[in-house]
This record gives sequence, structure tokens and C-alpha cells, in this order.
Amino acid sequence: MKTNKTLRIMLEIIFAILTIILIYVVIRYWEQGDVHTGQELTEAYTDTQIQVSARDEDTTIVLGNREYQMTHPVRTYLFLGTDASGNEGGTGEEYQGSMADTLMLLVIDEQEETYGILQLNRDTITRVPLMQADGSANASANIQLCTAHWYGGDKKQSCENTVNTVSDMLGGLPIDGYYALSMSAMSKLNEAVDGVKMTFTEDLTELDPQMKSGATLTLTDEQAEKLMHARYGMSDDRNVKRMGRQRLFLDAFLKQVREKQAKDSNFIIKLYDSLHPYSTEDINMNALTKLINQMGNFAAKGTYTIDGETKLGQKLGDGQEHWEFYMDEDSLDTTINTLYPLTYIGAAEEEPDE
Repeated sequence: MKTNKTLRIMLEIIFAILTIILIYVVIRYWEQGDVHTGQELTEAYTDTQIQVSARDEDTTIVLGNREYQMTHPVRTYLFLGTDASGNEGGTGEEYQGSMADTLMLLVIDEQEETYGILQLNRDTITRVPLMQADGSANASANIQLCTAHWYGGDKKQSCENTVNTVSDMLGGLPIDGYYALSMSAMSKLNEAVDGVKMTFTEDLTELDPQMKSGATLTLTDEQAEKLMHARYGMSDDRNVKRMGRQRLFLDAFLKQVREKQAKDSNFIIKLYDSLHPYSTEDINMNALTKLINQMGNFAAKGTYTIDGETKLGQKLGDGQEHWEFYMDEDSLDTTINTLYPLTYIGAAEEEPDE
């Protein structure tokens, strides 16, 4: 289902993240005397394209009982926002990943010169590999997508486990890279712009008495964290409501970032430095360069979600009920075929019962 309401906000969020990373990396490379020339960038990117093209030609996507193949190369990047529920400062058996509260796929189609975004529901029930601290995964469970980041022995393994989970959930779609930002950085975002200024479009006095519908506030760090994190204990604790509040915050934040950058050309670099301890990524400079250029020149397909049913259940096995989202197979098929250049090659073989 296409959601035009959030398109501009989500595109700005991704564009801002990419711009921050790119500017930082280029300057750091310059300081280290290791800046690539334009020719080197082109050659490096050409090599990447050859590898991606070869991979996509052999890639089979299975959606329900339908089997598809890529008609030409497409690049996909996963953007994550993680909460602070784990112990990501630990090592080995002491490490515990956090939940991935926000998951977005950026899909770049160079041949058609388009790009689109797929927002994934964190409560989607899917097969999650139970990755161990050594990186092995010999078992899996059908639980919420957000829990994939729990597993592994460090932050990168947690991200890789999430990437693999999303790829499998979407029929084997290849994912080329990821960028994860901890939600604990929200106070840093608020502080960086001297408090996010926003007007509330709904009554949120459950969170804070000052958050009345129509009120305009300059948020304190505590208020910013409440707005971005709070869900449980509210009259409507579904994740979709929290996602709406997060978009409202980020829209106001990005507006102030642009204002700050106009006054201080080093503002983005300073912001990146303040966020770096909270991020984990594997997107290289060449890929970032291409992404930013392409997002400025390519046509936007829009932002999409997958329809489905939300209900309370006990898949986590902790004796408590949690929200569970079950994707509609027809909606999944339609959405992926809209974002990706797929050709139908036949009915998929049925998997044997376990």
C-alpha cells in the first residue's frame, strides 16, 4: 500500500543520513591523504556494478507460491533505528543486541533511474535466525522481526542477522549494505539543534502535560526521548502510533538541521561526530557517493508498506502478549513487484513440512 503522506519526510531522513556520512568520510579521507580521484571512483564503482549484475542475474525471489528473477541489477540498503534494551557494550556472551524499532529499505534502480522506500513493520512475524556469539546460527524461530537484532556477538553481527532476516522474509532479496543508529542518540539530535521546535497535531498529554494538540514547544532532551521511545502504558500502544510521532519529530529536526547548516558549514560534520558512537554501518564511500547523486537525479517511486493483520499473541514465549503483524501475501507480492524489476518464471516448489 502506497503511503504518500510520509514520502517527503522519509526521503529527507535517508538523504540527510547519507549526506552526513559522505561528508564525514570524504573529509577524513582527505585528512589521511587518501582521497580517490574521480577516475578511481568510477573504476571502483564499475567493478562493483559487474559483481552486482552477475549476482542479480542468478537471484531467484520466492514470494508465496510464485518464483521470480531479477531482469536487471538493483541495489538495496537497510536503515535501522535500534532501541536501548540490550547490552551492546558487552563482549562475547555478555553482548546483547537491542531491538530494531525502525526498519526501512532504500531501493535504487539505475537502469530505470528510479528509487523507492519500503517501510517494514517491526512486529512482523517471520523466521529469525538465533545467531550465537560466534556468528553461527543453527536454529531459528518465528518471532517478531525486531528481535533479529538481539542475536550475535557484536553490533555488526546483530545488523547482519537483521539483514539476513529481512532478505529471507522478502523472498531472498539481496541487500547491499546497512546503516544502524541507536535510538539512544535522540537526546543528541535534540541537543544539536538547541531543542527541536514542533507543533503537536494530536493530544499527547499522556506523555507530557505540555504536549497538547495545537501547542508549539521547544523540546527538552527528556521530552524528545519520551516522544521517540514511549509506547507501553499509553491508551493506544501500537507501534504504528509511535512511528507517526517519530516522523513528526524527525521532520522538525531536519528543518532545523538545514537552518544550522546554512549558518555553519561545519555543522553536519559536527553532528556526524556526535552520532558516530551510536551508529554501525557497512556502506562504503563509493556507494554513498552514487546514492546521493542518484537520489538527486532519479525519479522517486514513493514510500510503501505491506498490508497485513495486527493482533496480540505469544510468539515470544515469555508468557506475555505482544503485538504481532502478519503480512498479506498478495500485498507482499504486489509491493515487491512495484519496487523491483522482476519477471515471473513459474510456481515455486512447495517446502516440505518440518
